[in-house]
Amino acid sequence: MVLIIGSITSMKRIFPVCITLISLSACGGSSPTSEPTASRITVAASFYPIEEIVRRVGSTHVNVVALTPAGEGAHDVQLTAKQLTVLSSASAVFYISDGFQPEVEKAVASLPSSVVPVDLLQSVSLLDVVAQLDGTEGETDGEVLASGKDPHIWLDPANMVAMTTAVADSLSQLKPELATQFSTAAKSYIAELQTLGNEIDTQLATCKSRVLVTSHRAFAYLAKRANVRQVAIAGLNPEEEPSAKSLEAIARFAKSNNVGTIFFETLLPADLAKTLADKIGATADLLDPIEGISSADITAGASYISIQRDNLARLRTGLRCT
Repeated sequence: MVLIIGSITSMKRIFPVCITLISLSACGGSSPTSEPTASRITVAASFYPIEEIVRRVGSTHVNVVALTPAGEGAHDVQLTAKQLTVLSSASAVFYISDGFQPEVEKAVASLPSSVVPVDLLQSVSLLDVVAQLDGTEGETDGEVLASGKDPHIWLDPANMVAMTTAVADSLSQLKPELATQFSTAAKSYIAELQTLGNEIDTQLATCKSRVLVTSHRAFAYLAKRANVRQVAIAGLNPEEEPSAKSLEAIARFAKSNNVGTIFFETLLPADLAKTLADKIGATADLLDPIEGISSADITAGASYISIQRDNLARLRTGLRCT
């Protein structure tokens, strides 16, 4: 496999790109009324979880340029000439480094000094990518950072808290006269994230199974938080079917660890999870890596926190927690 956990390749429901100087309402936020458009600062966010943080902290004082469009994976995003032009006139860009989005990093390296680069990877502690289960074939999941660390950092609310603090600090430096507003908004969002974290801690504390079997290795940070072991079906490529030997090894391990549900991800084929579930007499269910949220879901009220709560409910059922 992340972590910035969803897979990088599954980032297909990313929030639609806004490549002009946009207000919050242009990409699904509430309509700003208190701040004249001309006085807002424009900042860029490399992909959805970061975008949500910036919108929550910046509120009506910030125009957000989303760099990852709907229907594209964040890892392989290719910035257009128009996006690069808008990016070069922004006040700051919030992103994750270490090879997570090579095209974004390339653009950041060539930006004028007037654009402040804020690498949110520096605000969290990274996990190593754990080796595959004994008896399985193929290499460890290839979606890793250049340093060999897991990029799916956002799936632990504690990392979202750390990144929120970093965003608030950066925005306050860009616009000191609004530091109090940014701090207040950040504290409000952090309180929600901490409540979510507490829910994960308590609701997954007592479960019949302590093994999380997923189609792809994307949930290591969430698994560590919940004190469960993540076992991924996919190997080097999350869309590549594992060998019969690997499936057999995972099936044996799942049976011996009371696994009752095999989880597949949003926009990744469910076939592997369902095949393994049938093999061991388990069920298959969805976990959302929250690497992007569609505009339709945003309009319906979806957010990082609401989707994590849905994930939590599915995990409680799948792991048979009390």
